[in-house]
Amino acid sequence: MEDQIRETENATSTSCWSVMKHLNMGLKQGLIFCFISFLMLFSSLNKISAEEVNWTEVANTTNGIQFIDTKSIKYNNRGILSVLSKYSEIDPDDQKIINTNLYLMAIDCENRLFSKLPVNSELKQVKKWDTPINDKLIKKTIINSCSY
Repeated sequence: MEDQIRETENATSTSCWSVMKHLNMGLKQGLIFCFISFLMLFSSLNKISAEEVNWTEVANTTNGIQFIDTKSIKYNNRGILSVLSKYSEIDPDDQKIINTNLYLMAIDCENRLFSKLPVNSELKQVKKWDTPINDKLIKKTIINSCSY
């Protein structure tokens, strides 16, 4: 009888030890997962805060103001410029901003052509170049952007 009790105690002790071992391993894996998740979140927040925007007004009319981010200006190997641009539509009566649009502007400085792209686009996505006919804001944006 005593042998059976010892065997039961040993089995219980072994199973408790096994459960504790698995819990300990699960806890360690959970902590590692949380630590890696924290590092990923922290590094992405750091990247966002490091990308400062320097909006510079390049043109205005009674209906709107055109800005460029001078820190975003880049030229590719074909001499095409890309710049992050912001247009703020203004109510002519009270001069308050009604709407603001952000976009990437591709500019062919040599031929004074432009193309508007979504913010996270690349220059190779330009499918059509436009001429800034009768658009004072775009003309001034091209001239001012190409002077950088």
